[in-house]
Amino acid sequence: MSQLNHIPLVRLLIPFIVGVIGVVYLKPNSDYLIFSFGILATFYFTLLLIKLLNSNYQLRWMFGIIIYATTILAGASLTSLKYKNTSTTNNLLTQKYNQLLTGEITAPTQSKAKSIKAILNIKGVKTQNSWVEGNGKVIIYLQKDSLSEQLNVGDVISFEPKLENVPAPKNPNEFDFRKYLSFHLIHQQAFLRSNNWKLIQPAKGGILKFSNDRRTYLIASLKKQGITGKELAVASALILGYKDNLDPQLKSAYSSAGAMHVLAVSGLHVGVIFLIFNQLFSFFEKIKHGKIIKGILLILILWTYAILTGLSPSVMRAATMFSFIVAAKMTGRVSSFFNTLAASALVLLIYNPLLIMEVGFQLSYLAVIGIVIIQPWINNWFTIRYWLPRKIWEITAVSIAAQIATFPLGLLYFHQFPNYFMLSNLIVIPSAVAILYLGIVTLFFSSVPIVGEYLALLLNYIIKFLNLSVYVIDVLPYSLSENIRFSVTDTWLLYLFISCMICLIVYRKFIYIAMGFSFISLFLCSTFFLNYTDLDQRKIIIYNIPKFSAINFIDGKDNILLSDIKLTENRNKLMFHLQNNWINNGVRNEKIIRLDHLHKKHSISNLYRISNNNFFTKRNYFQFYSSRIAIINNSSQLSQQENKLAVDLLLITKNTKLTITELLKQFTPHQIVIDASNSTYTSKRFKQEAATLDIACWSVLLDGAFIQNL
Repeated sequence: MSQLNHIPLVRLLIPFIVGVIGVVYLKPNSDYLIFSFGILATFYFTLLLIKLLNSNYQLRWMFGIIIYATTILAGASLTSLKYKNTSTTNNLLTQKYNQLLTGEITAPTQSKAKSIKAILNIKGVKTQNSWVEGNGKVIIYLQKDSLSEQLNVGDVISFEPKLENVPAPKNPNEFDFRKYLSFHLIHQQAFLRSNNWKLIQPAKGGILKFSNDRRTYLIASLKKQGITGKELAVASALILGYKDNLDPQLKSAYSSAGAMHVLAVSGLHVGVIFLIFNQLFSFFEKIKHGKIIKGILLILILWTYAILTGLSPSVMRAATMFSFIVAAKMTGRVSSFFNTLAASALVLLIYNPLLIMEVGFQLSYLAVIGIVIIQPWINNWFTIRYWLPRKIWEITAVSIAAQIATFPLGLLYFHQFPNYFMLSNLIVIPSAVAILYLGIVTLFFSSVPIVGEYLALLLNYIIKFLNLSVYVIDVLPYSLSENIRFSVTDTWLLYLFISCMICLIVYRKFIYIAMGFSFISLFLCSTFFLNYTDLDQRKIIIYNIPKFSAINFIDGKDNILLSDIKLTENRNKLMFHLQNNWINNGVRNEKIIRLDHLHKKHSISNLYRISNNNFFTKRNYFQFYSSRIAIINNSSQLSQQENKLAVDLLLITKNTKLTITELLKQFTPHQIVIDASNSTYTSKRFKQEAATLDIACWSVLLDGAFIQNL
């Protein structure tokens, strides 16, 4: 406890975070929270005025409980206010009698295949011939044309009120984009054609516009110096935080190699900037008030760089943390690093409590904590005399420490682990630092003939080397462990185990061995239990993938998918909708079969050698255990037969022209399912007809994925 007294801000940060998370998941009444916070804070300050109480050492526990409770309520109240401030606008935006909306673009636009994505801050809502001020945020997708491609941060547009609430995921365990946006206080979206919106006021200025313009200019400077293609994409991301030019293959290679963190401007980059200018400004320490002058200059440079890179959450975190470190040095006070780290986190969370829900926020702070606590112990495993081997081991120790601190969270969010992370970081970290140093120098001398060209040439070669190294590591055997099932409970159990091991090293008490063994035993038992129960699962799932059919048969660990998706063209789209569900169900070795082979004479089971005795098929008819399925598509024809065929599921696909009434002449279905390959119009038509005939009907496009447990 005496050690905790030296880090009071850490002791305040934890209950503050508890209050924030409590509101995010429980959504209590904000008025009650604010009222309770006011009462408790008043009560605490009243007790402080009573000398008899605040000077009594035996009552310190009571003051501690009140402080923690007040801090929890402070975090909860700030979070509630964040939600409350946008709820009025969110309700107003969805009203039917809105006539026009105006909004300002608050972040750089993103170019999609057929649209331009923009985040707007609503400025006004015209409703019944009067204007109402707004303050909520929405996402809009504009039809791509010459005008939408030129939109910039700060531009104000007016548009028709075609907003819709962001839909919930329509497939089991699919990424919840609605929840993700809710943490950014965005609940509505709109898809606008060129005639649905109008630019009414070009950007006047502001920090974000200045940032975007400067960054665009600097990227153009790099391009002018001959840096193009993937090298320009990496330089733009690594030096300036602009990631839109990164192609999926390149990002996948960096991710598999465990090097994705260098492409997002964060603590590493801000730390390098800090070290560069801290060394350059060292002469200030020799003059009067030099520490203060140096500190002010460093803070200005850090935040100038943060602004230049777009003020992303990751760079804001790093700039805030280093600003506190610089401020502590300016005052000459010796402060615990954890206190400084907690202070930066507390300031950011007071500004925006919902930052705690961002993956980057969690990973970056955990990585720093891991490096500070664990890296010194790992580094002391070996004493190395020579400079180069010593530096290699130091980088390796940093990589191991950061990975220990972050891998449970990485498994939870990304379900993968880069097996060669130590090898990749030995190349990536020095290369990234060299690129950042050289990139800044290249940009500084870009207008100087010959010098700028040679610097750019050297920068280009280093980036080529980095990209090549990442690609080589990516294609190594077993470079990436994928599709790892990991739950929130597993994450907590592993972090508790890691914490016990750290406490064991520090305090050397047997209790931490016993606790650590208990946590890891619970983790292993949980994993074994899930794997055991997976063996008994039997499911039929018809997924919602617009314009496509996707029928999944899960039998224990076996996984059979029938789909008309061409994997060579749309595998990423298929995996986006299905992969998380496969991971969650613990299935392996998926067998993906094209539905167009159904028309072949041979049995699919024989054609693809599906070794599953519970799955049978012939043409458009299937049987999975006792469940019988018939698939109707746009080429299906009804046969002339007297006896109707009884089926459990009648699956309608591909906008067939047949009506349900016609289908009932040949089939007696227990359930009709209209899959997502049908249009919205067709799906609604079939649902209405089924309702008229009083037949159970499910539309995958309208109702979400169809799931049947056998």
